Amino acid sequence: MIDGLAEGLNDIQKKAEKSLIHFFTASHSKSTSETRKQVMKEMEKESVQKVKSASKAYLDSFSSSAQGKWSKAVDTAFKNTNKVLKDL
Repeated sequence: MIDGLAEGLNDIQKKAEKSLIHFFTASHSKSTSETRKQVMKEMEKESVQKVKSASKAYLDSFSSSAQGKWSKAVDTAFKNTNKVLKDL
């Protein structure tokens, strides 16, 4: 009977150790994964913002320097593209 009890306690101890190792390892992996996701989202936001500001600057400089029918068509196309970028 004591042998069975000792085996049971050893099994419980092994399972507890495995659970603790799994808990701490999984927790660290999950936090690393979440951090990586957050960094990627921030990088995406920065990239979109850079494209938006560059597009607006280009549109502004083009509007002030070009004239004529073709420039009006291009200006309209740029404005439509800028609207799409604002929706991002």
